[in-house]
Amino acid sequence: MPRKAQNLFSTARGRVRASMNKVNLFNLYKKNPINYKGMTLYQQKWRAKQETRAYHGEHVKETRWKTLFSPNLESVAQLDASLKGVEVENTPLTLQTYAVLEKRLETALFRAMFASSIRQARQFIRSGDVQVNGVTIKHPSFPLRSGDVFNVNPEKVMYALGKSKPSVTEAVKVDNAQVSAWNRFVQNVRENPKAMWEMRQAKPESLNPLQKLGLASSIKKHNDDIQSSMLSSQKQTTRESVLAKILGVAAGKDVDALAAADFTAIVANSKKDAEKCLAAYKLLKEADSALVGAHSLDQCRDYIRTKSPEFKTPEDAKLASRVKKVLGEIVSLQVEGLRVASVEAKMSSDPKLATFSTELGKKLHKKRINDVEAVTEDEKKAVKFPWQKHLFGRKDPSKTYFTPWTPKGFLGAFAILPHHLEISFETCHAVYLNDPVARPGHSEVISPFPEHVHERAYMYYVRKGM
Repeated sequence: MPRKAQNLFSTARGRVRASMNKVNLFNLYKKNPINYKGMTLYQQKWRAKQETRAYHGEHVKETRWKTLFSPNLESVAQLDASLKGVEVENTPLTLQTYAVLEKRLETALFRAMFASSIRQARQFIRSGDVQVNGVTIKHPSFPLRSGDVFNVNPEKVMYALGKSKPSVTEAVKVDNAQVSAWNRFVQNVRENPKAMWEMRQAKPESLNPLQKLGLASSIKKHNDDIQSSMLSSQKQTTRESVLAKILGVAAGKDVDALAAADFTAIVANSKKDAEKCLAAYKLLKEADSALVGAHSLDQCRDYIRTKSPEFKTPEDAKLASRVKKVLGEIVSLQVEGLRVASVEAKMSSDPKLATFSTELGKKLHKKRINDVEAVTEDEKKAVKFPWQKHLFGRKDPSKTYFTPWTPKGFLGAFAILPHHLEISFETCHAVYLNDPVARPGHSEVISPFPEHVHERAYMYYVRKGM
C-alpha cells in the first residue's frame, strides 16, 4: 500500500515532489541549498535522505524502499587508451541511488510525460489505461526491461497535461467578463475611434515567433494572389479584347438607343471609359465598317494588327487610326485601374501601416450578458465572440479536459526528456531502452538535487559508509 497523500505540497515544509503541480514548482523555486554547517554526519545524512525521498518514491513506504535499495550503482565509462583520464569528467555515481525506482512502470509513465505526477500515473495504471507490449498491466510497480514498449490512452494524456476543464458556472463567469470588456471596447471605439486606433497601434507586437511568422506568410500569400490576378487581368486587357466586348454589347441595337451606361459592365463601372467605348462604336457605325456585323475576337485582332498602308482606302486607314487611339486610351485607363485596385486590396505586412477608418465603430456590435440558467440547459446559447464560438474552455463538453486543448500552466519547467526512454507523443507510446546508468559528467536519473545531497542519502542507506 502506498503512503497517504497528506499535505504533499505544503509551502511551509517546502518539499519538492515528483509532480507537475504549480505549487511544487514554487517550492522548488524558493528552496535554498542545504546548509550542513553545524550538523553532525548523521544529521547531514538524515537531512539528505529526507529531501531526496520526498521526490524519489515518496509514495513508497520506507520499509518497502529499503528492500528495493541496492548498494551496487550502475555506471559506464568510455575506454581511455592513454589510461590517463585527464580530460574525463567524474562519474556522478551517487545520483544512481534511486535508479531502481526508474524501472517501475509508474515512474516511467511520469518520466515520459504521460502523467502529471507519479500518483496520477498509478491511477492510470490501476484503471486499465496502460499497456506494456500490448498487454494491459494494472500493477504500478511492474518492472520494465530493456526493449519494453508501453503506451497510455491518449485521452488520459490530454487530461493529465491539459488545463483543467471549467464548470459551466466558471465558464459563464469568464465569458461575462469578456462580454463586459468587449462592450467597453466597442463603446470607446464609437466615442473616440481615432484615440482607440492609435492605442491599438501602440500595443507591442506578439512575442510568439510562430504566430508572427504565420501571419506574415498568410499576408504574403494574400498579396501574391492579388498580384498574380492583377497581372493576368492586365494581360487579358488588350485593344482587340475591348473592341470585341464593345461590339458584343452593341450587337443588334440601334446606335441612337445606346448609352454610355450600356458599356459600364465591360470597363469596371468606369463612366469615363464607358463614354469612350460608345464613341469608338459610333465611329465604326457611322463609317458603316464591316467589323460591326462580324465581331469575333479573331476579326478584331486582324483589324487592330492591320497597318494603315494595308487598308483599301485612306478613309478606312484614318478611321482605324482613330478607333485604335480610343481603344488604346481605354486599355491604358483599365490597366491603371486594375493596378490601383490591387494596391488597395493588398494587406500591409506591418499592421501599423494599415489605413485608419472612421467607420470602424459601426462594424462592431455589443454583446449581451450570458444567462447562467439558460446556458446551463443548452451551452449552444452562449454568446459567441469573433475569437470564440463556444463557452470558455468547453468547446467539446464531453471531454474531461479544457477544450480546445491547452497545456497546463508552467508545463515547460517540467519538460525534461530522459535518456533511457524513446517517446512518441503522437501515439502516446514509449520504449524503455535500458536501465538508467551514470556516465562521466552525467546521470540518466533525473533529480532536482545535486550530487552531494545524493552522496549523503546513499551513505544513510548503505550503512557502511563509502
